[in-house]
Amino acid sequence: MTQKKLLALLLMLWLGWPNTGQAKENCLVILTSFSELPFKGLVDKFSAKEQCEVRVIYRRTLPAIRLLTDENQPRIDLVVSSSPTLFQTLHQQHLLAPLGELPAAPAWLKRHSLPASDYVLPVAYSGIGLMFNRDYLNKHGLPQPRSWQDLAQPGFNGHVMMSSPSHSGTTHMMVENILQSEGWDAGWGLLMRIGGNLASLSARSFGVSDAISRGLVGAGPVIDNYASVARSHFDYVGFTYLPDTVILPTYCGLTAKAEHAAKAREFLSFLLSPEGQAILTEPEFAKTPLSDGKLANSTAFVIEKQQLFIRNNVIKALFEQAIAQQLPKLRYTWLAIIKAQGAMKDTPKNHEVLTQAIALASRVPISEAEAMSPDLQTVFADYEQQPSAQMERTMQDWRMQVAQQLEQAMALVRTLEYP
Repeated sequence: MTQKKLLALLLMLWLGWPNTGQAKENCLVILTSFSELPFKGLVDKFSAKEQCEVRVIYRRTLPAIRLLTDENQPRIDLVVSSSPTLFQTLHQQHLLAPLGELPAAPAWLKRHSLPASDYVLPVAYSGIGLMFNRDYLNKHGLPQPRSWQDLAQPGFNGHVMMSSPSHSGTTHMMVENILQSEGWDAGWGLLMRIGGNLASLSARSFGVSDAISRGLVGAGPVIDNYASVARSHFDYVGFTYLPDTVILPTYCGLTAKAEHAAKAREFLSFLLSPEGQAILTEPEFAKTPLSDGKLANSTAFVIEKQQLFIRNNVIKALFEQAIAQQLPKLRYTWLAIIKAQGAMKDTPKNHEVLTQAIALASRVPISEAEAMSPDLQTVFADYEQQPSAQMERTMQDWRMQVAQQLEQAMALVRTLEYP
């Protein structure tokens, strides 16, 4: 080939000739906190229907907020997530645009949904419950768990997994579910006991269902669609809804700086169409469609949203310092308490000392009133962005206080009398 012909060929390729060789431009950019496997199938159907490329960016809740507030990051058109606190934060920071003329959520779902109905659109919903591996439980002689209290039982020590509120919006709702149902002190006591039973904390909420399916742990709290996907593949996987389960709508929000707003609204219309709703209920996605209100209507519990939003960052930070950062010490302390309960002398003094140890291992450093205080809200206002020096000091104080309490609990256990 002569140099002139080679240059001509390179020029044609550079110009994109013929047209069939051109790369398609993105017609829509979506940011989601969902896992890739189910969401990709949904997007691929829309992409094929519209004959355009849809780019999907997968992020956990905190990185998602940072991405949306960073001017140097890709321009996002649409956000899809089950995290109400994510959308509340975006709405407060004026990062969402009105959705315009789209069908409203069913009346029966409104009590479970965000109040900013002009800016967020529920397209499906889920509940939460406990997923378990029957083969694993049988091997270790454990019963199938039915409640949060079951996960806190001594027999489940080392056999449980969950995520953390800072890494998972779904887990944040689970934690609030416990705190609002049980009360602050009893709720944190329950969470600390479950924390003592954890084999590990998963960085992503779907990592819990994956670990249970693979037989790495026996049980853990998950959103129902993750359990449904696992059950469609593995007959040894079971699931039960928690009593007073929290309902989690799947929300969509149009960003204020969307470059493809019209196409984003077409995607929303697609999700609400019979075809889109059918895809959302397929085994790989397993959401409950808007035509089925049975689960939502049968659930008496409704998250008190104002409380959820006000203490959002405080709860995330407190869980990190009291449980996530204490995991080895928490496991060690609760294992010692469990062993002592079955081995110590049955005397009033022993029971009094053990009760004190349990109280120390169950307590967080602040009260509910402090968690709701404007002063603490100010300190943790930038928790999802850049921690301030005061925030770092506060979290360090919490971490040290919980560590000291666990050490004190261990010291008390060592004073118990044994036969």
